[in-house]
Amino acid sequence: MGMKPAKNRSRAIFEEVGVETPKQMPVAPKGGMIDARPKGARKALLVWMVSLIVLAVLQLGLDATPGFGIAELDLLQPYTGLALFAVWALGALGLALSRRLPPGWGLRVAGLGLGCLLLAASDPAPIAKLSKALAPEPAAAVLPQTGALPPLQLLPATPPTPAPVAAPPTPQERVAQAADLVTAQIDRAQTTLGAAPFATLRLGLAFALLGFAFWYALLAARTEAALIAARRQAEPGLVGLATGLMHLSFLQLLVGGLVTGIGAGAVFTDWPLMGGVWLPPDMLSLEPIWRNALENQALLQFSHRALGYLLLALAAFALIRSRRSVHAVTRMAFGLAAIWVLLQAVLGVVTLLHGDPLALRLAHLGGALVLWLFLIRARFLARYPRVQSIRGIK
Repeated sequence: MGMKPAKNRSRAIFEEVGVETPKQMPVAPKGGMIDARPKGARKALLVWMVSLIVLAVLQLGLDATPGFGIAELDLLQPYTGLALFAVWALGALGLALSRRLPPGWGLRVAGLGLGCLLLAASDPAPIAKLSKALAPEPAAAVLPQTGALPPLQLLPATPPTPAPVAAPPTPQERVAQAADLVTAQIDRAQTTLGAAPFATLRLGLAFALLGFAFWYALLAARTEAALIAARRQAEPGLVGLATGLMHLSFLQLLVGGLVTGIGAGAVFTDWPLMGGVWLPPDMLSLEPIWRNALENQALLQFSHRALGYLLLALAAFALIRSRRSVHAVTRMAFGLAAIWVLLQAVLGVVTLLHGDPLALRLAHLGGALVLWLFLIRARFLARYPRVQSIRGIK
């Protein structure tokens, strides 16, 4: 038996052959699916990071001008660290409650919070004031002024009364005791390390916090789709050079903080020689030997100069290497960083020749801050270059 032909639906007289029905028509692909996913409050993140950057810069400026003679600044200085931590806490709490924190930002926010807490806790002044406010010292009793004292009367012997049981401390007293303990620990660390190394640690912590906040601000300023597209065109060689420049400049910053802290900038005021010689003879004169790395003025200033020369050479090499980049914005970023390294070196020499005055010292610190941001931006653009197309830069 033959098979029955399949039943075809009857076509209309004027229906064109080959025209699909709506169910048979292919679905056009939709673009922008990466941007369609929720990415959190990136604008709020950007504003939050900028606020932390401003407070960190204020902290650096106030730490660099102790006893400047302005009473308002002296009163404000102990509370900038607390304000920095408070702004971080409010921002983290707001983003956590609104559930607008982008994916992958949890560890970043926690790391920033740890840095803000360490920076706030490294200043014992506000903690000591908190302890004094919660547990004020009792006023001493003043005896009335009288003439002749009355004769002493012998009292009958009485059995000793038992000592009263001490009442448990109140919550305010417990907070005051904890504040006293923290203040004692900070004072012990400052005494062990010395005033200059402890201040240098605070300087390095503030710069690290500033750098992370600036990097996160650059991330928040671009969409996730733009970051993913830019990551595919990253230039690992330039990223490595920028990373080396960042680490070397951070080490130079710490050595410069020690130079300023121990007053080594005003000891050798000639350049390129140091006291008329290339190598001062007393660079390792302190005992034990490790003290020279923290307290020897000759060794610290020589190290600061040597790191400056090395930073100049590496910045020149990075500038030459960046000329091969196909991204104009990346080339410009490395060019600005290299030019600023040169300007910072010239400013350091001028500061040295004038005996390290306060105005030039603050300008040198401000130049180090700008250089730090330029290097971070150059590394960011090497890792996430701005894609240049016919329509413009994305």
